[in-house]
Amino acid sequence: GSDEPPRFIVIKHMGGKPKDAPVVLVGKGITFDSGGISLKNAAHMDEMKYDMGGAASVFGTMRAVAEMGLKLNVIGVVAACENMPSGRATKPGDIVTSMSGQTIEVLNTDAEGRLILCDALTYVERFNPAAVIDIATLTGACMVALGHHTSGLFTRHDEVHDALAEELLAAGQSSGDRAWRMPLFDIYQDQLKSCFADIPNMGSAGAGSVIAACFLERFSRKYTWAHLDIAGTAWKSVDIKGATGRPVSLLTNFLIKRAA
Repeated sequence: GSDEPPRFIVIKHMGGKPKDAPVVLVGKGITFDSGGISLKNAAHMDEMKYDMGGAASVFGTMRAVAEMGLKLNVIGVVAACENMPSGRATKPGDIVTSMSGQTIEVLNTDAEGRLILCDALTYVERFNPAAVIDIATLTGACMVALGHHTSGLFTRHDEVHDALAEELLAAGQSSGDRAWRMPLFDIYQDQLKSCFADIPNMGSAGAGSVIAACFLERFSRKYTWAHLDIAGTAWKSVDIKGATGRPVSLLTNFLIKRAA
């Protein structure tokens, strides 16, 4: 519903060998989130300028990678737009078709981040990535689960994804920018059912951060993938207000170790 046009940004640092598969970072860039037609409560809505924290962390990490001249191929992808109400805005009950071809029933327009991320996750297939990590201020439920000290880490449960999770957790531990692995078991996918589309953008009640990650997982099955929910860690809203810069330290440390 915004009058501001969206932007899709791709940043490439090709410091490795030409044939090396890149690590791809995907950032949620909602530059202001009113909730759209499903309007948010007025309290703390001024802080919704921070809903682009995932995108900002991609920019920050790519700058760090460039300044270090890291010998690694890294691609940053940012999907950026505003979520606003208007006569042109998406409405609850609308069905949209994603870039992957999967149809999505919009039950709540305030679950907008996953709608831009799912297309970004489909777009990055073209890079034949070694790994994809998306970073997003995605759910208030993650703040309920982990508070403001620890980011939520989600990925599939198999040998390859367990190894990626360990890499990210270790990078967070050594940099003081900690994450905690959350479950992403297949049974949670049962909470994502629509009568009219392939998938709804909201699941049934409970485990909100897990269900949001399950939604993204549906669009990332062609490569190794992890999701960081930074809703609780991207900014502070009491005392000294402002962005924290997380998880730039975690991501940068992860890439340094990958390059080594």
